[in-house]
Amino acid sequence: MRAFVCICLAFVVLISCFLAQAIEGPFLSRYLDAYTDYDPAGSYYEFLDYSPDLSVQGMDDSIRRVCLTGLWMLYVTPNYHKLAANLQFGIDWCNNLTEEISYPATASSLRYAGSPYALDDDYYNLYEGISYAGDEFRGDTDASSLLDLDLRVSSLIVSGPSPWTFFTGLNFTGEALCIYPNEYDASLHVEIVDAVFLTGLADNSIRSVAKGCLTDNVYPGGRRYLEH
Repeated sequence: MRAFVCICLAFVVLISCFLAQAIEGPFLSRYLDAYTDYDPAGSYYEFLDYSPDLSVQGMDDSIRRVCLTGLWMLYVTPNYHKLAANLQFGIDWCNNLTEEISYPATASSLRYAGSPYALDDDYYNLYEGISYAGDEFRGDTDASSLLDLDLRVSSLIVSGPSPWTFFTGLNFTGEALCIYPNEYDASLHVEIVDAVFLTGLADNSIRSVAKGCLTDNVYPGGRRYLEH
């Protein structure tokens, strides 16, 4: 009987630890709360995933304040097809969207960058347009081809602690560039590249990507978006 009680207690402890990790785990951390006014105590709509058309949530051109964890992009048109209205980044960070930060304080679609599984998993997002606009190719493993985004990558974001190497040829050939994420804090690493040509690679030249730093050609990066 005593052995049975000990086994039951051990099982309860194990389940409790699992539940605590499930509740506090980083895969539950990413969110964006969108407010229709600047009042921190006002009502908001919480986004956990992409929204290609904010009119579905009744939020088209209505977002004036955001509180968030992760890296989120807001766009001035539905379906992410124009330059980002705002790039918002941080951990439990709030910001009022105003034209004082050189972007229109409007949004008709939004999406996040990074892994859908956990906040700081190793991941890459490749975008058709400059400033993360348009179609997207994303993943967490090597890609010998970018499929429909082949020769169409104009901007990119890498997340998680690991660097990634981008190639101008299929199957990891051609010119190569290694990009390391910057460390925002222990829980969030990211590097954003507004325009691929700024890295030294030609626009629309990336054709494959591999995990790790596989070349001596390393992008120096920058922390311009990591300071609030």
